[in-house]
Amino acid sequence: MELKNVEFKAYAKDLGVLEERLSVLNPILEGVFRQVDTYYNVPIGRVKLREYDDFSSLIYYNRTDGIDAKGSDVIYYKHEKDAALGAILELQFGIKVRVSKVRKVLKYKNVSVHLDTVEGLGTFVEVEACNIGVEQGVDLKKQCDEFFELLKLKEEDLVAVSYSDLILMK
Repeated sequence: MELKNVEFKAYAKDLGVLEERLSVLNPILEGVFRQVDTYYNVPIGRVKLREYDDFSSLIYYNRTDGIDAKGSDVIYYKHEKDAALGAILELQFGIKVRVSKVRKVLKYKNVSVHLDTVEGLGTFVEVEACNIGVEQGVDLKKQCDEFFELLKLKEEDLVAVSYSDLILMK
């Protein structure tokens, strides 16, 4: 599945406070997931194997780093878990880094809010506005900006890079 999304990530001191601020929208709880993302050394963009308890997703994305809400081109492939895929990717590309997290996913229309506790890094919020299921011409960046305001975040809370980069910087 190919999609377009615009997203931002920010440090979060208290995920409960953020969830309370979101409650005015009555978002749908999609679930709480334990995820392990394995990033591979690839020449263009990023490739990660995201493993859940029952299934996995192979995800390619390419975006520029920066604190502003940024667009990504994403190709997403959901499949049954199979250790062979990870083994092939590791043999071909080598593992760059692994990121383990617990993610609570709240959904409002085409926007997903991720309340993340990332092993070794702390707590974060990610907001992703996606073009799937919305009218053509919807301003995804504007949607992210509205959630930024609703959550009462500050510019200094924004994170310019991915969790994988934060772990590699440590």
